[in-house]
Amino acid sequence: MNRAVSTVVDVTVFLLLVGAAAALLSSNVAVDRPSTTNPAAQQAELLGTSTASVSYALDPPGEPPEWTANATTRHRQTTHGTLAELLAAATMSGVAIDDRRLSTVGSEFERTVANSTRERLAQRDRLTAVRVHWEPYRGAPIDAEMRLGRRPPPSADVRAATLSVPSPMADVRGDAKRAAPTRGYAGVASVVAGAVIEGLFPPERSRLARSGDYPAGRLMTTRYRRMATLTDAGDLRVSAENPEELNGRLRRALAAKLAQDMRTRFEDPTAAAETVRTGTVRITVRTWEP
Repeated sequence: MNRAVSTVVDVTVFLLLVGAAAALLSSNVAVDRPSTTNPAAQQAELLGTSTASVSYALDPPGEPPEWTANATTRHRQTTHGTLAELLAAATMSGVAIDDRRLSTVGSEFERTVANSTRERLAQRDRLTAVRVHWEPYRGAPIDAEMRLGRRPPPSADVRAATLSVPSPMADVRGDAKRAAPTRGYAGVASVVAGAVIEGLFPPERSRLARSGDYPAGRLMTTRYRRMATLTDAGDLRVSAENPEELNGRLRRALAAKLAQDMRTRFEDPTAAAETVRTGTVRITVRTWEP
């Protein structure tokens, strides 16, 4: 796993292994530069190359158990990475299905990253807006988004540039396109759902978290049950089933939901597969004069 993907997984998938801050370096952040004189491209390059350290606290749900030695702490962590990596991680922390969030544990992390980014991008003579977005395919009911800055007015001369940051999910567009002709919408949806669930619940990390000290186990249980609620997967026996079994149930439930959505959104399965981009978080930077 490359370090950019590890960043997003460590911070946004779990925020679980308390005390193990993610160690990040400059990574596979791809910047598309329309021109060397484009001020938005300069800001985008800044996001892709400038690094920052952010300190934040996790906020596990419920009251800590009485036997926990650190029951009064809020589990502070520090994460380091490029601003683009941190923005991608913060955005994926807010993954939602039908606009209902999977978790709010990383809310302070999201706010801290947003504030650090605003400070770095601040300019006297230009305004900047940033949109960070992940969706497994165009218009999917599961997505994640973060916006910084106000939208530019219609009359503004707006310059734009984009960055791409790896998400925790595998890039399965090729698999989706191969599934479309023979397996239809259900096949495409199953491929996409598999990538999403494995990205949000990596089995080995799930196993470690479930057997770890507080709050890792509680966070894992809460996360699995919340995902089951959002996908109509029914009651999960988180303590009794292994991660592969739990992920299988979530994958089937999410696949059914995505297949239904694809049928209403695309004229055929191939058209749906063409829009799959599970593996990428896209950052769009817009600048204009006030």
